[in-house]
Amino acid sequence: MFAEERRRRIIKLLEMNGSMGVKEIARELGVSPSTVRNDLRHLESQGLIYRTHGGAMSKQRFDPLYQKRTSLFPELKRAIAKKAVEFVREGDVIFVDSGSTTLMFVEELTIQRIECIVVTNSLYVLNTLSDVQYIPVYVMGGEFKKRTMNFIDPEPDIGRFMIMKAFMGISGFDDRGCYVSELFEAQFKRKIMDHAREVYVLADKTKYGKTSAILIREWKGDEILITNEKLDLKNVGEVVVAGKL
Repeated sequence: MFAEERRRRIIKLLEMNGSMGVKEIARELGVSPSTVRNDLRHLESQGLIYRTHGGAMSKQRFDPLYQKRTSLFPELKRAIAKKAVEFVREGDVIFVDSGSTTLMFVEELTIQRIECIVVTNSLYVLNTLSDVQYIPVYVMGGEFKKRTMNFIDPEPDIGRFMIMKAFMGISGFDDRGCYVSELFEAQFKRKIMDHAREVYVLADKTKYGKTSAILIREWKGDEILITNEKLDLKNVGEVVVAGKL
């Protein structure tokens, strides 16, 4: 691994975890602690991180909304993100929805260096991939939602994208289907799910039984639900259980 790529991965690890020790970073990257210390000195000299006693801290801008959402059941969401990445192959054209779990999924893509093409409506996803040279990103437009930092168009122009796999975030799900709280958001997500060849719904187990105001769509039997425990959902194509971290 070249120094430039290794340092980018260090920054991503720190952004994900807040702070890490030298030995922990070395273990993640498969390099020596001395190499990590040299990298940390370089990154600090560039103003990209803060060094601490025995490690380093992220210099990422504090984002209250993202911090609030990712602070809810982070281990459950991270486990789902890691499992979801297993379904991505190099060269895939994938849609990545907005949401805290899908954002962790994108972070895992960069950590595992999976070369694919990403289509998204999320400003958070765009920001995460902005300096990742090996993942081209296409952004779908529409009305910008400041609360969720994404673009929503109830009639998206998706025909120009050959989306092989869609990784979707939702507010809740039950035996009938999956839900969100806003009408236009539901229409947008439904269009994406109907268009994609394969649909992966990323939802931690706390969302089971939560039915928001708007049904995105009923389960059709062609989707894969990635969650944290085995659920008997007769109409879902497949339920994949993410293991513990």
